[in-house]
Amino acid sequence: MSRHRTPRRWPFQRRRDDLLERSFRRCPACAEDVHVFADVCRHCGGELELRAS
Repeated sequence: MSRHRTPRRWPFQRRRDDLLERSFRRCPACAEDVHVFADVCRHCGGELELRAS
């Protein structure tokens, strides 16, 4: 038996959702999370700069 086994996961155990985390960014005016494609913050109404990645 190998000593270097990968950790076992249950068949339907959810992984951490990186896509969800990457879908939001901080508003520079109010520091709230907003969607990456938003051009106006829904919390404070401040203009957001769209960045090409």
